[in-house]
Order: sequence, then C-alpha cells, then structure tokens
Amino acid sequence: MSNLATGATELMLAMQTPTPKGYWGVPVLVWGAPGTGKSTFIESLQRDGFPVYTMIASLHDPTDFNGLPVLHNGRMRFAPPEWVYLFEEHGQGVLFLDELTTAPPTVQAALLRLVLERKVGAHSLPAGVRIVAAANPPDIAASGWELSPPLANRFVHLNWRLDGDTYRRALEEGFAPPPALTTDPERHAARALFWKQLVAGFLKRNAGMAFTQPAEDEYAFATPRSWDFAIALMATCDLHGYAPRPGEKSPPNIQPFVNLVKGAVGSGAATSFLQYLRTLRIPDPEEVLDGTAGVDPNLREDELSVLFDTMGRLLQAMSEDGADKERLKARTRRFLEAAQVVTRARKADSVYTVLRKLVKSGWMQQRLTQDAGLQPILRDLSQHYEELTGILERLTPK
Repeated sequence: MSNLATGATELMLAMQTPTPKGYWGVPVLVWGAPGTGKSTFIESLQRDGFPVYTMIASLHDPTDFNGLPVLHNGRMRFAPPEWVYLFEEHGQGVLFLDELTTAPPTVQAALLRLVLERKVGAHSLPAGVRIVAAANPPDIAASGWELSPPLANRFVHLNWRLDGDTYRRALEEGFAPPPALTTDPERHAARALFWKQLVAGFLKRNAGMAFTQPAEDEYAFATPRSWDFAIALMATCDLHGYAPRPGEKSPPNIQPFVNLVKGAVGSGAATSFLQYLRTLRIPDPEEVLDGTAGVDPNLREDELSVLFDTMGRLLQAMSEDGADKERLKARTRRFLEAAQVVTRARKADSVYTVLRKLVKSGWMQQRLTQDAGLQPILRDLSQHYEELTGILERLTPK
C-alpha cells in the first residue's frame, strides 16, 4: 500500500495533462480537512527549475491577480505584480492558491481570468505553469466564503484524505515520493480523440448530462468546459495505465480515473458515463488501424459510429502532422477494409457520416493519389453508398 494521501496521484496526473490550449495542467482544487498535508505536499513539488509560489487568498486583493492600473504613454494599462516574473526564467512551475475559501467574492472574481485564461492583466503565464489550489470546506475554514459557481467550474475538484493507517505507515517508513509521470503530448492528442468520441457518444444518448447542477456537498458540475477537462484527464489516465477499456473489466488501479472524472463533471454525470463505458464493446481504434484488432459487425450502430469517427479523426490528424507515409497508407487501407466489413453487414449508416467527411474535405483524394491500390476498395464501398457513388468516381484517378 502506498504511503500517499488519497488525491496525490490524481493531482500529479492532472498536472501532467496537456490541454488543447497549449498549456500544461488542468486547474485543480484540492479539498481536505486542516492538517492533512495538502499544502506541504504541493509545496514539496518544488525543485531546481520548477518553482512553487504560494499565495494565501485572504492576504491579497484583486490587483494582485488582475494587475495594478498605471498610466503609460497616456494610456491606462495593468502592470503585472512581481510574482508573475518568478516563472519567466524557467517557463514552468506551480502557482499555488492556498486557503482558497478564505477569498472574499471580490478576490474570487479577480481569479476567474487567471485560472481559466492564465492571464494577469495583459501578461500571460508561461505554458508550463500549473495552477493548483487548496481549501478547507467553508464551514471549517477561517473566515470561510462559499466558492462561486463560475470559479468552481474552472477547477477539477479532488478530495484529499490522509487516514490514520497511512499516516502511521508514513511515520514508520516515510511518505512515498509522488509518482513520476511524463506525458507525451502527441500520444495524448491521439488518445484524447478517442475519449472525445466516447463522450460524444455518451451525450448523444444522455443529452441531459451535458449540463448538470452540483450535488449536495459537491462543487463539480457538468458543462462543456468541465467535459473538456474530463476528456483531457481521461486521455492522461489512459496513457499511464489508469483508464478502463470499454466493455472490459476495470483495472485494479482505476480509482484515480474515477476520482478525476467525478472531480471534473460531478458524481451524477460521472457515474452515468462510467456505466456507459461498461456497456460498450468497441475495440481500441488505434489497434484496429494497426491491424492488431478487428471490427465486429454485430456491434450496435452507435458503437460503430464512435469507432469509425475516432479512426477517421486519427487518420486526418496523421495527415496534418506529416506522419510516416507508409504507416498512414497502411492505416488508411485497414480503415477502408473495416468499413467494407460493416457495410456488407448492412450497417452502412454507421460509416456514412465519417466517409462523407473524408471525401468532402479532400482527404480521400489525397490518399488515392498516394495509393492507387485503394481504388477497388472504394468502388466496392460506393455500391453501399449510393449518394457517394458519383463523388467517389470523380475522385478516383483515371
């Protein structure tokens, strides 16, 4: 058993998550009782070239987060405070907002732009700076204030617990070091495509889960922004071995995945999504493209739609990134062969949408130019897609 508090692994996963906006780390708010080591753990992450700067919310006013208005060359601008430049030399670190529930509403309002856009006045924090906050529940915080919903929705919320047995073992053996995690941004982007399509499939069947209200004693709730957080976090968990596979038995170390999804979108939406995952039977899209897994045409149409949409997006992303041409050629052939299997099983509608997108974008024409051997497969597919017959014929080189 690890001598780490519950929440520590989840925090490290969140900090090692690249976001679509190009910066590192999904903003995290760690909740826990006083004296359980939240601040100590976060501040212990400091090392050479990776500073951790702590700000106690109640000791600052809004100008410390918005910048101080000054007149410059006849124009008003907001001068960033000195602490901002602490991160400039190394381009990374942690901005630690401690005791967040002691922040009055005016300070919470000032934090909205900093947490979401990572800006202080007109100054942007470096991409490698993570934003982490910690708080005691307002009912036990010194001069506590409730967290406003707009600010709450900008964080992933984690529960921090240090039970007696863990503390005893730590006294005897020492606390375990934080898990050393390194996330490859390119691999993360590929896995995020998969989880994005899974969430899209879930919301197609559960439209009411796109927006939810926080449950009692919770601060997380579902919005498009928090679902984006969840997708990025699920992709990170996937890369580091914490994520479940659709339809498969959950791995023993799934709890960080569960906690992060709940911390992003709330327990109601997370529980429904996890149940949806358990009902899916789709193979891994990348394994299908690499030829190590096949497509079962007996899958439901919604499952096939998620699978083929993901594969199509992966292929387009490979083309845009200038990936290995031979690998792209092989993956394209396997994608079209899988489409043949499904269309022959009279489930053409499951593939029609993604195939049409690939044709209309010009992507299919490029592939035909590079691999004339695809022509027979496309001609076969055109028999199942009457609306695409003319388009495919025009795209096929003579």
